[in-house]
Amino acid sequence: MFKLNFSILFICLFGLAFGQIITPTKELNVCDHDGDGFVSIPFSQLQNYALDVLSEFNESPEIYVTKAHRGIEKITQLYDNPQVVPVCGDTDGEGGYYDIAFNSQKDLYITRKNGMLQKVDPVSCNYQTLGQIHSNGQTVLALSFDHLDHLYEGGWTSKVYRSDPDDITNFYLWHDFGIGNASGDFVQIGNFLYVAWTMPDGKDHLLKVTLGADNVYVSHQDMGKIETGTFGLAAEYGRLYGNTVDFLYEINLETMERTVIKERPAGSNANQWWGAAGFHEGLNIQISYHGSQADAASGNNPLSDPFTNPIAFQDAYVYIRVHESTQNITYIIPVHIIISVAPDAANSSLTECRDAETGLAEFNLDDAKNSINPNPNVNIKFYNSQQDMQNNQNPLSAVISISENKTVYVRVDDGTQDCYGTSILNLKIPEADVDYEDYVAFCKGTAVVLSIPDEFTSYHWNGLQGEDLNQPLDGYEVSVSQPGEYSVTVTDLNGCTFILPFEVVNGGEPVITNVVINSDQSVTVQVSPAGNYEYSLDGIFWQSSPVFYGLTPNDFEVHVRDLVGCYAEKYNFTYFIIPNFITPNGDGFNDDWKIRGMSQFPDARIKIFDRYGKMFVDRKINSAEVIWDGRYMGSPVQSGTYWYILTLDENQKISGHINVRNN
Repeated sequence: MFKLNFSILFICLFGLAFGQIITPTKELNVCDHDGDGFVSIPFSQLQNYALDVLSEFNESPEIYVTKAHRGIEKITQLYDNPQVVPVCGDTDGEGGYYDIAFNSQKDLYITRKNGMLQKVDPVSCNYQTLGQIHSNGQTVLALSFDHLDHLYEGGWTSKVYRSDPDDITNFYLWHDFGIGNASGDFVQIGNFLYVAWTMPDGKDHLLKVTLGADNVYVSHQDMGKIETGTFGLAAEYGRLYGNTVDFLYEINLETMERTVIKERPAGSNANQWWGAAGFHEGLNIQISYHGSQADAASGNNPLSDPFTNPIAFQDAYVYIRVHESTQNITYIIPVHIIISVAPDAANSSLTECRDAETGLAEFNLDDAKNSINPNPNVNIKFYNSQQDMQNNQNPLSAVISISENKTVYVRVDDGTQDCYGTSILNLKIPEADVDYEDYVAFCKGTAVVLSIPDEFTSYHWNGLQGEDLNQPLDGYEVSVSQPGEYSVTVTDLNGCTFILPFEVVNGGEPVITNVVINSDQSVTVQVSPAGNYEYSLDGIFWQSSPVFYGLTPNDFEVHVRDLVGCYAEKYNFTYFIIPNFITPNGDGFNDDWKIRGMSQFPDARIKIFDRYGKMFVDRKINSAEVIWDGRYMGSPVQSGTYWYILTLDENQKISGHINVRNN
């Protein structure tokens, strides 16, 4: 024990002698939630240890901002509940706090109206004027130090100027970007200078400048848009921030995503944030993570983000290196990663039937515990949401009633609240989700089969009457001969009972009442009652229209059915064409005026007359096909044109003319 303590003391003293501070070992308890023995720890989770150590040495991250006409304030606790803290007010009453900068010694500088450069003591708030940056009194909108304490300024043109550490008021041209102008500052992170730049279209972009020896300009890359109206840039410990007049935000240099860190407290425009600078911006502070203390001391072999323990189920160490190259001080923070394995938590499910009266299914969640984890010594809790489960809040009671399927989130721990297993419990309410015809129509005088898929363990049919009861009622189908409301009660494999309804109706009873012969070689079938029917002249080919065109004289049989499939009695008719001439000269050709099909019109009458109205024929046809022989009172009529009216029934009359030729 004595040797161990002596060794630790020797390392600390040796480290201090060479600008290294080795802190006491920190412990990080990490839970292996999936039980594979490995944990993944992002550097952002470890970074808090570095920030805590820096805070102990008065090195906590802070962003200072200038208020347009009200002085200086700072944002502290950047990573956890940021706070705005006053620093210095407008003590000289001159206003115009344009930008702010810190050098490597953490000396504070600001620019005021007319381009005046001042050094500020943030404790006494004494403002020391060092001189005017531009002899013409031009305002300086952007001001920053790099890690070599060069001071950069710009804002109105595409040119950026800088001064040297030993003569910071003597500025010379550093680089001309050719277009646009500086909207914010010039902040160094590593070997790059980041510049907030306003493009000709008025949009602000972030430029990444590659630096050479003595931080001369080498080249630059446009990384994309940032918040329009970014008046300042600031860096703290490798993280980049921008500010508008109303809020401070962080810029992710990998993704260019922007996150608001703190909004400016309410106030007048005189309190707008114009400039920004990181308290450690001028320091070259770098944070890296290593697998050994020796690597951390030398800065070699940095680990990749995130860190994963190399050996399953075995604790590990990570050494955080915080190095400030300006003062050449290194902090080494050993972190002992203690791995705990979460209890097993298997996904599971419960099934319960719905109550017929309430429509709810009641579940006892405790019934699933054994399948989730059979260990009686673990704690198993159930939650409505994943968030509640993670926060260990609002656990569900053991018995719950629900109206539809539900996913419950499960948390399993062995008394260690921060290390727990998770799973889901699916609560299932069976439904009779079967595909069947619940609306059935059939024709009078016939029967129809009601059927459902054979997917259940029991069946019982309800609503059958009379002779329909003379059949088994415990199968998946029955035959019914009467319309009405029917149902079948079924039971599934879970023991859940369902009632599946049927509505059975009669189809129509179509009756063919007439076939109207039209003058355009078509006929129209008339049906009662009116409705949607299909029509056919041969019982094979069907059509939805009651009109048939292009018929030739013949005997036909009309078929009609409704959409259920109920047929009308067949209807016979003869389609005829009325000849328009006769030659009653006794040669055996066209001697008589014949109309085929008159037998279907026993009450038909015919009238034949000349142009003067003299009636030659006026009688019932009496189903005869020979209508007229071209004679009147036994003698042939004169050749010429005669007119006729053929009355088939009270609804149908056909009129036309006949040419008679006796020669």
